[in-house]
Amino acid sequence: MPQRNKSSAIGGKYPSYGGSVSYPPFDPHSMHVHEECEIFCVFRGDGYYITEGARHKFEHGKIFLMRPGESHKADLVGNEPYDRISHHFPASTVDSIDPERHLLSPFFDRPLGRNNVYERSVVAPTGIYELFTRIHQKKETPYETELNTKIVLFSILSEIKKLFDAKLYLTSAKDAEQMRNIIEYVNNNLTNEISVEQLCDKFFLSRAQLYRNFKNATGSTVWDYIMTKRLLLAKSYINDGIRASEAASACGFGDYSAFYRAYIKKYGVTPSGSERTL
Repeated sequence: MPQRNKSSAIGGKYPSYGGSVSYPPFDPHSMHVHEECEIFCVFRGDGYYITEGARHKFEHGKIFLMRPGESHKADLVGNEPYDRISHHFPASTVDSIDPERHLLSPFFDRPLGRNNVYERSVVAPTGIYELFTRIHQKKETPYETELNTKIVLFSILSEIKKLFDAKLYLTSAKDAEQMRNIIEYVNNNLTNEISVEQLCDKFFLSRAQLYRNFKNATGSTVWDYIMTKRLLLAKSYINDGIRASEAASACGFGDYSAFYRAYIKKYGVTPSGSERTL
């Protein structure tokens, strides 16, 4: 397997802050993953948020955390608008003041899809909601604007870490133990051969059961989930300076032409184009 740079393995190489914030209203979306960390707060919506098989009901003021590569999807019901504030940032943002990334332990020091949701009752006393309103305030210069964003983000991360260290995250997600095991197995074997038949045999499920249960748990088909995770892993390898053909092979793509087409469809550039942008 290719050797990887530690910082880019969990957050990518970013020459500047590169954070972003978005505001409601939002449309529903399919299962997806990011290359950055994400914090978002739900203000309105009827349904559930699915994170690697865990389902959490929308409630006003709930805070969700996503780390790079962690799949998530909004599963909406009814006609109530879906409103939230979302902030994305590279993991490397904290390196200047926290090179060991202790502030990011709520994102990385937990299993995929677990212990990453905080209810309003524990968030409200922290001041996080007020901080969210200040995170992208425009200042007199771009430098001052970016400085403000970083300072506010560090304050938010510090408050979230206190909640995480006190184990005040939700642990009662409505997810099945078997599906958690399947998702964990897939993520641990992205660089190996994985097939639907293999998963069915290993976890004693029929093909129909696997398809139905996996879709309910992740919001995605089995193969789309595997493909999304493999492409993101290959992209991170390429960003580390590994040749596209080697990255494809290391991530379970036996056919480079199939990888090439899937990569363009997913990211809008060729793998070699990604290499040239470094």
